[in-house]
Amino acid sequence: MTVVVSVKVFDGIVVAADSATTIPLPDGSHQVYNNANKIFQLHRKKPVAAATWGLGVIGSASISTLAKDLRRRFMGEDPQRPEWTLQDDYTIKGVADRLTEFMFDELYSPQVASGQQPPAPLGFLIAGYQESAANEYHSELWTVNIEDPSTKPIPQLQAGSIQVGWVAFAIQEAVVRLFSGFDPTLPDALRAAVDPSQHPAIDETLKAVVKQPVIAGMPFADAIDLAKFLAETTIGYAHFLPGPDIVGGEVEVAGISRHEGFKWISRKHYYSPHLNPEDPGHHV
Repeated sequence: MTVVVSVKVFDGIVVAADSATTIPLPDGSHQVYNNANKIFQLHRKKPVAAATWGLGVIGSASISTLAKDLRRRFMGEDPQRPEWTLQDDYTIKGVADRLTEFMFDELYSPQVASGQQPPAPLGFLIAGYQESAANEYHSELWTVNIEDPSTKPIPQLQAGSIQVGWVAFAIQEAVVRLFSGFDPTLPDALRAAVDPSQHPAIDETLKAVVKQPVIAGMPFADAIDLAKFLAETTIGYAHFLPGPDIVGGEVEVAGISRHEGFKWISRKHYYSPHLNPEDPGHHV
């Protein structure tokens, strides 16, 4: 499983994720690894990124490798798909649409339809900045949730340019409990236990105890610290619950801002960058 967290403030967007991934095995069991890459820079020169949760592979290829294939298209490096090159007038929704076409239409749906892979949920967060007609940069968050291999998902806007706050995907329980003050299953349980006439009172009571740690003017460095804290809190919470760890490994964090673009804050490598100085892209 996974935790993906995003914190959005005026100065930028932060994305954080754990490193655990679950790979389905032919016998119906699963193998968990703690070194998956779940945050991807979708263009080396444009402030656009994605994160993933759920299924860790399509066929034999990791989502990380497939995201790099998609990046090649966006950067105009795939001679078979020149029309996928991101032009200066790109939109975050357009990026989400292309990601859906690539991951679902070309890869996931045919793989499941052929019986080579059992269906499993797969989600993506697409985050970044786009330039408006007034030469201003606006940030947006979009999600793509693949659940039914026969139904193409429609990207959903999670946060527009003026919206700020935090959001968690996949394993949400720990951070929802932390700032809401109750388990995410509690509202439905209470509504089922009382007369419908009392539902508005329940909603108002629960709403009153919710805490919001994010404000628009929060410094970007503090937004980074918050995103990392939320991911690490989820890892610790899951670790001490009965049963196997469902999130874990290192926490990777990336920041996206309109002036600095995409920047890695913390990231793991399977190789040592200082031993590979000839690789100018080891940091992205």
